[in-house]
Amino acid sequence: EPYVEILDPATGTGTFITEIIEHLPLSQLEHKYEHEIHCNEVAILPYYIANLNIEYNYKQRTGKYKEFENICFVDTLDNVGFSRSDTHQLDFFGLFDENAERIGRQNTRKISVIIGNPPYNTNQLNENENNKNREYPSIDKRIKETYIKYSTAQKTKLYDMYARFIRWASDRLSQDGIIAFVSNNSFLSARSYDGFRRAIRNEFNDIYVIDLKGDARTSGEQ
Repeated sequence: EPYVEILDPATGTGTFITEIIEHLPLSQLEHKYEHEIHCNEVAILPYYIANLNIEYNYKQRTGKYKEFENICFVDTLDNVGFSRSDTHQLDFFGLFDENAERIGRQNTRKISVIIGNPPYNTNQLNENENNKNREYPSIDKRIKETYIKYSTAQKTKLYDMYARFIRWASDRLSQDGIIAFVSNNSFLSARSYDGFRRAIRNEFNDIYVIDLKGDARTSGEQ
């Protein structure tokens, strides 16, 4: 639909965006590609691969090459102010000026749909563990104000990356927006997610869950 802007905040190598390009009607594709499809990636190699994949798929569909100018090299969870003041740390191999402009432009857009498969690192509170999550003060503050505020659990893992991306996406969406994420299913029944369930019930009109049977412990259940 026109004026429906789509964002993949952790695009990896661009799989979801290329699928959109594959399925959009040709009559809409050029406008969407130029103005209404957006994505972010924080790792430099997937960023470049995603850019190549997206431009290649567009050329395959349309028969002409066009630079994709709506991919940003940014850690999405750091980009919470939706202003250019959040782009100061993004200078990498001369990407700063153009990349900062892209981030600033994305932050002015009214995003209606946020899609993707956010990265996952389980929450680690022990400083001796090798893969301890980095902190995201602004997002973690929002989680504390919402998901944790309503929780009755003694301990919580609500600072994991799935919860962070859902919190970020919920705040980023324009009115009547949609989030479509691949995620784990612990938020459905785990006690530590009771506050999360209460919060999203208040924030969204409808919630749909499709079980892809990815949990080895329950994948054989009917």
